[in-house]
Amino acid sequence: MKVLFFSTSKNVNYLQNVLLKLEVEEKGALASIWVDDDEYVAEHPNVNVGFVTHEKELILPFFDKILSGCTAKRLLELAPKLVEKGRLKSLTVGNITVEEAKQAAEMMYTGRTIPVLPIIEWDEKPIGDGKVGELTMALSDLIWEDLVQRHTGSRFLMCKRNPNGRICGQNWCCILKSESE
Repeated sequence: MKVLFFSTSKNVNYLQNVLLKLEVEEKGALASIWVDDDEYVAEHPNVNVGFVTHEKELILPFFDKILSGCTAKRLLELAPKLVEKGRLKSLTVGNITVEEAKQAAEMMYTGRTIPVLPIIEWDEKPIGDGKVGELTMALSDLIWEDLVQRHTGSRFLMCKRNPNGRICGQNWCCILKSESE
């Protein structure tokens, strides 16, 4: 984990992130998760992380030791729509252990450039049923709809394969597109 000052403030000091990425790649992995000193899941080195439990509770780690990302915060503002529809039971910002996280029904990264990216495997073991989760995609839809509504006329990421704007997850085929195009 980064020292608290760099973990909770937006900065351009990515050296520790880069060194971790190199270490992860040397071990044959694609990504990593930072765990805090108390053994709770913190974040991915560049984005926030979230989980949906089998009880349909959305959990994001506390922001006290990590950067409170704009996309993660916006997700927490939009997720009550899924609670109102009965698709999610609740949402929580709280501690989650590595073992609890690995037992989650769904896992996702959240960040400005992705905005919601499903994670289906951790340490070569499936998260949930090993498929992209229905609630992760519903949360992704909420974020994309919000982006489109709030940024009409501006340029935003759009997947070539999915005209509704959802990232397909099969390829980095996404492009910038104008509403007028």
